[in-house]
Amino acid sequence: MGAIPSHWHGDGLGARSMRFALTVMAPISVALTFGVDVWLVYAMITGILAFTLDTGGPALPRLGWMAAAGVIVLAGTGLGTLAAGQPAAIMAGFALAGVSYALVESLDDTLAAGARFLCLTFAVGALYTPLEGRDVGVVAGFVVYAWLVSLFWDALGGGLRVSTAPALREIYARLRATERERWMFAVAVAITIPLAYLASQALGLRHPYWALIAVVIVLRADALSSRRLIGQMLLGTALGVAAAVLYGLGATELRRHGLDLPSHSLLLIGMAVAALLRWPFQQLSGMLGTAALTAFIMLFLEVIAGTVGGAAMAMAERLVDAAVGCGFALLALGIDRLGQRGLARLRPR
Repeated sequence: MGAIPSHWHGDGLGARSMRFALTVMAPISVALTFGVDVWLVYAMITGILAFTLDTGGPALPRLGWMAAAGVIVLAGTGLGTLAAGQPAAIMAGFALAGVSYALVESLDDTLAAGARFLCLTFAVGALYTPLEGRDVGVVAGFVVYAWLVSLFWDALGGGLRVSTAPALREIYARLRATERERWMFAVAVAITIPLAYLASQALGLRHPYWALIAVVIVLRADALSSRRLIGQMLLGTALGVAAAVLYGLGATELRRHGLDLPSHSLLLIGMAVAALLRWPFQQLSGMLGTAALTAFIMLFLEVIAGTVGGAAMAMAERLVDAAVGCGFALLALGIDRLGQRGLARLRPR
């Protein structure tokens, strides 16, 4: 393999992009073969989270971390399913999921990603589609698939990647060292996420979980980082939606002028390109990384809807949802700032 790192092996940019594309495109290919149904949502979420929790290292410990993605998906959607139709239980669930995120945010990227997806999956189970028995098999199957993709790409590169698994003992020590500040931040998040849910309901948003996941994507205890991420989220979402619309319209025109391909084929090509560009764009700019991921999701909506027009409303709602989520992230920062000031006065260091 040589001493000089390559973008195409290990955790290099090219390798990361290819693993991501292979992981997230598989559920869509299966769905187009056997039929699109709500199980696809579980498959997509599992694939993305399993990729995110891929820590490298030996095969079995790696599987353990990636299997945690399946546990998070099933736990979140399962709890959401139990809470569905009960507003008080839904708000309590969102508050607890928000606390879990606030406590590990900035301690470790792997744990923070898991906590973000716990918020998302609780929302999916409570507000979108309840967990069913078949979904357990779907989640398990795509965890194993993501693990096999990870090992396959390492084999092509000549060896296993070095493990990046977090040291839980060190993370716990860091949590204890910043306990007071983190609990105040957790209170702010626990207040804000249920409020974001109520606002989404009041505004009649069809996909309130998009607004809720936007909150935890951009929200950081560091206010400057949060404001930067909010700008990237809003601009990147707008750019991704615009790119998906233009690509979808272009694909429609090509077919109208005689290109003999199934309607979804060009959209799948666009999705594959967006998936491959996700990580290179993220290296250049958080805004461009968000744009690539948004374009991937919007093209996915076009595949499901069958036309650009059929997905147009969902695309417009994506922008609104992102704006609502970013607004409530700013509210959480304000609550946290007031709380931290109060703590400083009551218990000076």
